[in-house]
Amino acid sequence: MENGYFKTVLLVEDEGLTRSAMKSLILANEPLLEIDEADGFDQAKARLGARSYDLMFLDYNLRGQATGIDLLNWIREEEREVQTIMLSAQDDRDTVLECIRSGACGFISKGSEQGASVFREALKTILNGRVYLPNTVLGKGGHSPKPVSTHSGVTIESLDLPPRLTETLRYLLQGLSNKAIARKMNISENTAKEYSSDLLARFHVTRRTFLIVEMARRGIEMPMGNTSSAS
Repeated sequence: MENGYFKTVLLVEDEGLTRSAMKSLILANEPLLEIDEADGFDQAKARLGARSYDLMFLDYNLRGQATGIDLLNWIREEEREVQTIMLSAQDDRDTVLECIRSGACGFISKGSEQGASVFREALKTILNGRVYLPNTVLGKGGHSPKPVSTHSGVTIESLDLPPRLTETLRYLLQGLSNKAIARKMNISENTAKEYSSDLLARFHVTRRTFLIVEMARRGIEMPMGNTSSAS
């Protein structure tokens, strides 16, 4: 299938066999993707410095002193733009939320007994423009009266948001900071903060982390490509 959202992918995983298996699973679902690989923090930085990527799968526990969180922090400091999905067998709620706070926009558990089937389900969800998070986050916390969506994605139009808030939400779900959102939308950073605060209030959450969880719960399908919106 051709997803329409992503063309280039960086796969950051320090275990060679795991990385090879993941690459095969990704290409089985989306054979037209261009996939580059990195075996750790330094090689990932080099890859990200050499070209742009639409999507990155990033292992939480990289070999050596630097972690996946360290790479997320570097990406934010360098103002790189890449939609990042974290991978880890450590999938407790605190770890997942830490990753989202650091700029990730999805999380796939490597500790599930279903293994490859979970990765395939997650990949299908992500390539369809939806947020994928493990049940350790979706099943707890009480941020929404709605049940977790298990069916096809719900269109962004169903949220009935003004165009500029729709655009802001799309960038928030990509893990972009207010500064990056302001640059994307050609607005001031203060205006971006106002839009973000408006979204939090509309969905009755206190942090953008919980907003991403809420969108995953609702199964919102959010186009990730460039859009033009009314000012």
